[in-house]
Amino acid sequence: MHNKLINIKAFLKLEDMIAHQLSFRPFISYLKHRVEVEKTIKSEFYRFVLNKFRAYPQFETDCIGAEEAAGYTNLLELVYTVLSPTIEDEGSLFWAIGNPFRSKIVFSTDAFYTFIEGRNQHDQKNILSDSALKQRQIDFLYRLILQKLYNFPPDTGHDNVYALPDKKNGLIKYYRVHNDVRFIDVIAKGKLPEINPEMIEPFLYEGADMSILKDIIPLDMFRLEGFTVITIHDITAKHSIETIRHALINNTPKTKDLYKNILSALQTLSGNPSVQFGLMPFIRVNNQLVFDPPECKNSMLVRTGKKRGVFTCEFLSFIKDYIQKPEAMFFITLSDKKIAQYPFLKRLKDANIRSYVIIPVYYNRHLAGALEIFSEQKVVFYEKLLSRLQNAIPLLSQLLHNTSEQFTERLQRIIKTSFTNLQPAVEWKFNEAAWHYLIAGQKNSKSEMELVSFHNVHPLYGAIDIRDSTIQHNKALKQDIKILIDKIADLLKHLKQVIPNKRATADLVKKHTQWLSDIRVFERANDEAMLNELLKGTINPYFFALRHKYPVAEKLICDYEKAVDETGLVYQHRSAVEKSIKMINRAMGNYFDAAQVKLQKIYPCYFEKFRSDGIEYDVYTGQSLAPDLPFKDKYLTNFRKWQLKAMIDVAKITRKLETKMPVPLQTASLIFVHSSQIDICFRNDERHFDVEGYYNIRYEVIKKRIDKVHLKSTKERLTQPGKIALVYFNNTEAEEYIALIKQFQKDGSLKKDMEFVELENLQGVTGLKALRVSIQL
Repeated sequence: MHNKLINIKAFLKLEDMIAHQLSFRPFISYLKHRVEVEKTIKSEFYRFVLNKFRAYPQFETDCIGAEEAAGYTNLLELVYTVLSPTIEDEGSLFWAIGNPFRSKIVFSTDAFYTFIEGRNQHDQKNILSDSALKQRQIDFLYRLILQKLYNFPPDTGHDNVYALPDKKNGLIKYYRVHNDVRFIDVIAKGKLPEINPEMIEPFLYEGADMSILKDIIPLDMFRLEGFTVITIHDITAKHSIETIRHALINNTPKTKDLYKNILSALQTLSGNPSVQFGLMPFIRVNNQLVFDPPECKNSMLVRTGKKRGVFTCEFLSFIKDYIQKPEAMFFITLSDKKIAQYPFLKRLKDANIRSYVIIPVYYNRHLAGALEIFSEQKVVFYEKLLSRLQNAIPLLSQLLHNTSEQFTERLQRIIKTSFTNLQPAVEWKFNEAAWHYLIAGQKNSKSEMELVSFHNVHPLYGAIDIRDSTIQHNKALKQDIKILIDKIADLLKHLKQVIPNKRATADLVKKHTQWLSDIRVFERANDEAMLNELLKGTINPYFFALRHKYPVAEKLICDYEKAVDETGLVYQHRSAVEKSIKMINRAMGNYFDAAQVKLQKIYPCYFEKFRSDGIEYDVYTGQSLAPDLPFKDKYLTNFRKWQLKAMIDVAKITRKLETKMPVPLQTASLIFVHSSQIDICFRNDERHFDVEGYYNIRYEVIKKRIDKVHLKSTKERLTQPGKIALVYFNNTEAEEYIALIKQFQKDGSLKKDMEFVELENLQGVTGLKALRVSIQL
């Protein structure tokens, strides 16, 4: 035992916070009480200790200085004997007596003294800042006052947890410091202030800053007398498990470093810095294991199982066998004999791994993944390590299962977004219909699925056309045809020189004349399909047969075949146009895919886009899509504002792409304003939503016919590159859009050149009006 005085950061003058004095009077009162109530042999022991203290009256009548108290080793040892477990070894028990403020230690076990003194100043600064220590002292004092004088429950907490680096291996260890305050009396110097318990509770239970209580309960009106019993417990294992559990509970799709934090907690739990951990979730697509998801990179086996970006046969073969017969496999050393038996170990050895263990992890009896333990040391005692990990395994199984489930959910979201029309905003209606179908099926085996429809929704339609894409494609086709003709003519010229059979060359000349005639016809008609059919069905098979008949012609014909391949010279101009179109469509598609999330934040809506040479989209929103959420006019205004903003954004995006396109192309934007509400229903046979009713179908007809509408009495198309065209029936419909356009003109997104134009009459449609405005590119 040690009676050497230990000052806790004396330079901070923490003792100035509150008046306090070391005293043993509360402990003596405790002994008197135990003598009276104890019915066992313990009462004799308490009486013995009490008599020892009575031999020193100053302990019962006066307060005593810390330095003076440290001199009474015999009495302090009796306090230790009374308050510590009898079977504990003082060489390993962290136990001490401190003044009531915990700023001075007057008596401690050897283990406690060694632990505290072994922490140098550098360690302490890294563990807890001066301000944090002061705050903990304030929290301690207020909790003590509330407990002792205001009868708050004693479980309000006087414990603190500290993270300290282990001096031997550098790993972080966690210690709980418990403060036993039974032997502290809190004495008020005047009348106690009244407090509202409901106002105080958040400070006790929710971790709020308790220093705000200083105006309600000033510390200078209290005095502490007694001593604190301080015990320290190593809770590294428990804390590591709690870290893993907390990480799992608070995990969201946006959480970063989940696996990293859990693997770090496992290493802390192991207590061995040379041991590392890996986790391999078994993720499946179409019931086949995949290892490319980012979560799988937390496995050492997966990381080393790739060569030049492709998983090796050794890795795949081992995994296939392992899932058939999962078991704990221990490779204490990666010897040549083991590598010959398990070739995948070679890549681990190349990564400096010398010891490796893989353990199957199950979730509800299904294989969820594997836990890896590995080290750069040749021998690791795994039995002791596994016993430490026992409590973590259920949490790891939950993690691996969650990873697989979340991956499947991500796939489903992509499928719903990219490949189906069942969007979250309308999914509830399908759930309802399916539920009704199930109920009806219990009563009638011939029940039919009800029609899913939404009434009185507001439609928004927009189209972004890639201007002159057809013209550019036809131009490219003519250029490629010229190359094709030259290629065939050049091939014919050289074949006549190498083929000795004059009848064959004469037949070739005859066929070339016919081919040339057909190609010219297809060129004038811009009929690419017929041209391709001629190439693949007639010309190419003829040359293929010729190549096999006359080996001397093989190289010439192979060069021709490379040229007429879809990636070859004969397709270069059309490929350039197609690449430009794909660049624009991809950029627009990405923009509108991301925009759907923003639209749902305005109000639930159904969004559908169609891709051709450009993009068309429909947005339907209204009360019937979200019956429990009132639809307000401002929502429709926000949708329309988004619509204009989207046209501006996409125009700027495609403008920036022009310098990167093989063939520079431009886009033109169109919005059709339809102020009346319509009905839509889901067509089960076609698997998409469509308008319902005659009046609503007319809306669809108009959308199709305004695509290439011209200005009245001119050949000028309404839609023009770099401009937004707005089509409507009456001025009232356009008013809100005009107000929004003026807002965008004010912030410089649109030019101040808005013009109103008349449109030609379309088949079955008259009275259309339009306006145009230029985008500030």
